[in-house]
Amino acid sequence: MRQTEKRRTVKTSQPASPAKGRHGAEQKKKKDNNIYLYIQFVFTAIIIVTAFMLRNTDSKTFEYVQENYNQYFETDTYLESKFSYNTFMKKMKEELRLRYGQLTAVFNNISGKGSADIYPSNVSLDKYELEEKGVSPADGYISSPYGIRTNPFNSKEKEFHTGMDIAAAKGTFIRAAFSGTVSVAGSSDTAGNYIRIQSEDGISTLYAHNQFLFVKEGDKVLAGQVIATMGDTGLATGPHLHFEFIADGIRYNPIYALDL
Repeated sequence: MRQTEKRRTVKTSQPASPAKGRHGAEQKKKKDNNIYLYIQFVFTAIIIVTAFMLRNTDSKTFEYVQENYNQYFETDTYLESKFSYNTFMKKMKEELRLRYGQLTAVFNNISGKGSADIYPSNVSLDKYELEEKGVSPADGYISSPYGIRTNPFNSKEKEFHTGMDIAAAKGTFIRAAFSGTVSVAGSSDTAGNYIRIQSEDGISTLYAHNQFLFVKEGDKVLAGQVIATMGDTGLATGPHLHFEFIADGIRYNPIYALDL
């Protein structure tokens, strides 16, 4: 009697096994399809970015490399060459910064497609040309670039980030990017302790979320002068500098204006 019951138990459990196997196979197949779709997406993105960079790369950069390459190998010794490694690296860094800004703008446009209301009236994705670039306002890394982003306090919403965030340890020195006059040195619920400096030619810069301010309204400051320390005052997720570059009332991508 016990053996019969045991056999029945085994028999009744047998049909569940193939079903489980089919379910597992379907899950594996679905997972494999997702992986293939992800690979295709990444591959397509790489092709688009590569094509964009090749299409928009400034020919002057390549001309500079080719000219100095030929000049280097046409001389009897490298000492006679006018090729400068430092100059070459500087030009390549400028080229990379430019491409970064362009790719960021492309990403912003793609992310913001169909969301015209996200773009404020006082922003521009155009590159702003300067004869002399500004000093990097802080040491650190870019934690949030200029453009459309996910709201750090609400992941379901998107917003236009009107500046560039540079993150580092609390207390890191904040420097004036350009010489000018401090037009505002105060505090607000969103910007925290902030400074606004008015420079020549309608250019002004904003420094927000500071810990301590070392200047006051009306002070004259020079480019590179320490004006504050980095903090997380106001509406901030952590210590960082929110830096804005403004020309004639329009906010532009700060990466084009700084010598990073």
